[in-house]
Amino acid sequence: MQDGQPSQRSAERFGIALPITMEGEECASHDISATGVLLECPAAPVLGALVSLTLQYRAGDRDFCLDCRGEVVRVERAGENFNIAVRLSEPLFRDAVPQEGGTG
Repeated sequence: MQDGQPSQRSAERFGIALPITMEGEECASHDISATGVLLECPAAPVLGALVSLTLQYRAGDRDFCLDCRGEVVRVERAGENFNIAVRLSEPLFRDAVPQEGGTG
């Protein structure tokens, strides 16, 4: 981003590597926010495609899966793989995104 340009991000990003399945393809996250995910996959979906994601994580001594959907908003080649940005249809964490007329 160049100086003087406003950020288009609506939520704070967290650099965390989690296993993610996108349309049955095993991928890994680079970062996650309440409204989007940047992941690396061996195959690239079409820009604008609606995709299903399953985020896998561990809390305490239990494994969890979180299913979500989103739109592919960026695809870039990354060596033999692709970096894919997905804007989520629904926020992962509702309290993390300021609501209209509210303070967050």
